[in-house]
Amino acid sequence: MDRVIVYSAINTKIRILERGFLSRQDYSNMLQMTSVSQVASYLKENTSYRDILASIQTDKVSRRDIEDTLTTNMIINMDKLIYYFRGDYKVLIRSLYLKYEIEDLKILARSIFNGKKAEEIESSLSFLGKYSKIEPERLFQAETIRDLIYSLKGSQFFEFLIPLVDGRRENLFRFEMALDTGYFNIIQSRKLNILSLDEYLIKKWEGLLADLYNIQWIYRGKKFYQLSPEELLNYTINFGDRLHYKERQRLCYSKSPADLHQMTSGLVYGFLFKKEEISTDIYMERRINRFLFYKLKILNKKFPLTIIQTITYIWRLEMEIRDIISIVESIRYNIPAEEIKKYLVRAA
Repeated sequence: MDRVIVYSAINTKIRILERGFLSRQDYSNMLQMTSVSQVASYLKENTSYRDILASIQTDKVSRRDIEDTLTTNMIINMDKLIYYFRGDYKVLIRSLYLKYEIEDLKILARSIFNGKKAEEIESSLSFLGKYSKIEPERLFQAETIRDLIYSLKGSQFFEFLIPLVDGRRENLFRFEMALDTGYFNIIQSRKLNILSLDEYLIKKWEGLLADLYNIQWIYRGKKFYQLSPEELLNYTINFGDRLHYKERQRLCYSKSPADLHQMTSGLVYGFLFKKEEISTDIYMERRINRFLFYKLKILNKKFPLTIIQTITYIWRLEMEIRDIISIVESIRYNIPAEEIKKYLVRAA
């Protein structure tokens, strides 16, 4: 296969789609809004989202309405890119997109864990069933994590979750870890006929994600769930860019968040921890996403005509939607603009 043949049309389409990203000024303007309806009106009247928001009544709009519409638009754009891929590349892209179904499954699991019904969930769950064999209607009937696991029978995720149903381990933390482990196993198990450079970049990118997920999981497992080092190690993703087995083992046996911070500093991941924010985990997730955001920009520039252009576009679109929803949520709770910026992936 020739890279020019594979990517020339795809990258042309991506450049067209990239014109729709919000500007720094758009971010600044939204941060000055004082209501959800004002944010919706601004997006509708001043940005590339005007067409997809055309039917929304901004004076009655909810956070869920905005997220549903933006997520639907994201799926439309993802499908536009899938259209350009053929053969094993189409299989690969669909596999990468499973990440978004997993995020929806996590949201659903947290809601079930907290006793909420499907209609009470504020977040959009538009990806469920899009790229897998999941049947959303069955999932929404689940009343426990165990029910949710059994409702996933027949999907790619079931084999990774069914070991949790032994009367002891079917809690939320293990459910989420098993899903992430399953995702990386699915990606690694695909024996696809793709260009060697693309294979390298996928391994590099997914390895980076696995490293960051593992550090976050180890931190959360120690701090909130008091899991033993052995159990933590058992649930880590057996794959990574810098965190190989010995490094993961050392992190799992760390004695405190400060100890974990010191160990990760030598692996260029020390930025995840700040002493003054060590108890505020939302900032860790934001730092992970920011790091990945700018890492992708570097890879995108260094490796033109590769799979990384497609990954970068979808990731940027996902982060833009997250930022918009973060702004909307913060405005709902009257959080000052300067404080809102701490939650955003992209600097405003």
